[in-house]
Formats: sequence, C-alpha cells, structure tokens
Amino acid sequence: MPIPASYNQQPDAGGTVLPDHQPVRWPRTFVTWTGSNGDVIPLTGDITGRESPAGIAITKGPAGMGMPTFDLKADQLPNMAGGLFRSARATTRDITIPLIVRGIDRTSTVRMNGRLLRALDPYAGPGWITVTEGDGVARHLECYYVSGAEGSEAQENAAFTWFRHALVLRAMDPYWYSNAERQHDWSAGNGPLLPFLSGGSYPGFFPMRITSAGLGSDGLVDAVNDSAVEAWPVWTIYGPLSGLSLANTTTGKTFRLREEAILPGGKALTIDTRPGIKSAEIDGVNAWPKVQVESQLWPLRPGKNRIRVTAAAVSATTLIRMHYVPRYLSYSGG
Repeated sequence: MPIPASYNQQPDAGGTVLPDHQPVRWPRTFVTWTGSNGDVIPLTGDITGRESPAGIAITKGPAGMGMPTFDLKADQLPNMAGGLFRSARATTRDITIPLIVRGIDRTSTVRMNGRLLRALDPYAGPGWITVTEGDGVARHLECYYVSGAEGSEAQENAAFTWFRHALVLRAMDPYWYSNAERQHDWSAGNGPLLPFLSGGSYPGFFPMRITSAGLGSDGLVDAVNDSAVEAWPVWTIYGPLSGLSLANTTTGKTFRLREEAILPGGKALTIDTRPGIKSAEIDGVNAWPKVQVESQLWPLRPGKNRIRVTAAAVSATTLIRMHYVPRYLSYSGG
C-alpha cells in the first residue's frame, strides 16, 4: 500500500521534519565587452532609453560560455572493440552572443552600433568578454571577433532604431581567467613594499596580496588555486641574491639558478611560466644561461600548493614575488 508523503518533507529516524530550503536571492549577471581600444561596452545594458540614449542587450541564446571543447587522442585496438585513451587537449573556443542595439532615435542607434563595431575590430587586437555574477565575482575571456556583425536589413534583424547581431567570438586560450590576480611575497627584511605587478594584458585586474613570508630556512607558503585548471605563475625577483630555488613541494618540481649565478642589487629577474611565453629575463636580457638544466617551469595544480622559496646572500631590499591568475572551465563554476 503506498504511503502518502509530501515531496518537500523527509522525516528522519527521530521523527523531526527538515525545513524547506529557501532560494538565495541573486542579482542579474552583468556582461561587458572591452575592446583593444580600451572601450568598455555593457552588453547587458539599458535599451529603454531611461539611462542613456542607446544601449546594447544580450537576447536569448548565448552559447559556448561553459566547458571548452576537447580534442581526444586514442589508439585503435586491433581485433578489439573500442580504443585506448592517450591524451586530451582543450581546443580554441567559439562563443555566440546574440545582441540587440537599440536607441531612442536613428542617430543614437547608429552611433552606438558604430562604437560596438570599432571595439570588435580584430585588426586592432583581441578584446575581452567579462562576466560578473550576482556575488560580484568576475571572470574574463580574451577573444577575437570572427563574424556576426556583417549587417542584415531583413525585417527581423533591423529597423529604424535597432539592429540585431549574432556575434561569433573566438578565444585562442579557451579558459576563463579571474579578474583578481593573486600575489605572494618573500622578503629578507622590512624593506619597502613595492607596488603590485600585473602579469597579464587584461586591463581590469584587481590585485590581491595574499601572503608574505621570510627567506629563512623554510620559506614555506601555501598557495591555493581555487580552480579545476592549472595556473601558471609569473615570478618577479629583485636582488641581491644567489642560490635561488623555487620549489612546489606538492608536485615535487623545482626551478633553480646555477650556484654561481648572482642577481645584483638593483636588478630584476622575471620568470614567466605561462604557456606560449616560458621566459627568464634580467631587465629584458635572456637569463637562461643562469638557469640549471634540470629546472622546471612548474604550474600551480588545482587546490593547495606548498611553495618553498630559498636564496642566499640576500639583503633588506631583496624581494621575491609570485603572482598568478586562476583559470576556469566556465564563466561560472569550474
């Protein structure tokens, strides 16, 4: 015999009733496009004419903003079903964003549409889609315009005071990046705190100085990468020092300078581990001859990474700084 029960009441063994879950109030998601010319254009703006003469709004149907597409490599097994997995690689990402550009009159509409087209021009360089969730957390994706704004005068695509576009944007790097760049410092004394150094081209980074540590025998710092994707740090090191060692004890990988390599005071060594860059320079001059052969330009794995930094012949002006930007699978979560 079936026992009647309400779907939202699940009595436990003690006979108590769990309370109903209440939805969390969540503001709307805010999206902008930042062109290579520096123009920041709201894509979830006002198109009613109350706040400005013209605006842009995303309509139904954006696609491609979640997980990237992966290229899987496998070996086919002779005389057997299926294959043997070898590797996976995230490919470039295409995003489709349907928009309406609308103004209170023809002049304001044409002006806003022209502003958008100038900011999309790929000849000028890439732009950035930035998505800010209701909790204020923002992520961005570097993209190039591909198609969708060619223009159509069909009845459903344009009128006297509005245009419709279905923009296709392509990201060469398929991962979303946090707008908050993390930073960890190691120093030998109480010297002056240098200004925050950004390691990326995105114009809207918010600096987060998380920890600082000494260059003693341990020099340990826990760096937390709150993502499912590896993060690649940029190191900026100010002399004087020698015997530099940068170790991720969690993964067992280490970057070292040669024992005889000395970084004088007033000089800066920059080690960029990011894919496609992989460089070591002292004031813009190649420093690879000073690096030990077995060194590895290691990333921060997802989760907690214990970092050990050691150096000798340091002074109160010595500073070692690691800054990185977490990468994510999607604009929300991941």
